[in-house]
Amino acid sequence: MGARLVRSSPAQAASRAAAVLRAAGFTVTELAGSAVPTLRGELASGADPAWARCPGIWTTDPFSDLGQSRFVQAAGRRAVVLVRASALPQGTSLEVDLRTLGLYPHAFTGDTVEALCGSTGVLERRILDAADSPP
Repeated sequence: MGARLVRSSPAQAASRAAAVLRAAGFTVTELAGSAVPTLRGELASGADPAWARCPGIWTTDPFSDLGQSRFVQAAGRRAVVLVRASALPQGTSLEVDLRTLGLYPHAFTGDTVEALCGSTGVLERRILDAADSPP
């Protein structure tokens, strides 16, 4: 998660964050009923590998009594991001929470297995920088 105190208003910060997300291919919606302006961005596939580290995982053969397993690498990534903009006396607190899921092919069944990946902070910094830039 990334957070920063920015100079823009909550509405401006949210608008700038939404523009960055849309430019990156995210579908962006505003969450209704939240106490502070909150955006949800979703990218069903094609998330940039620079945004998260997705290490390989082990998949186990469910049809074997021998406990066979194979190591597989992520074949793709999907991402969900929440952006919250809160008004404070000294500026706007902007929080960016990115969750990237690696999409792994199960070596034995062919199913897709999802696993949480560790963020690199690249996308979060891009959003925070855009929200903090002068109008």
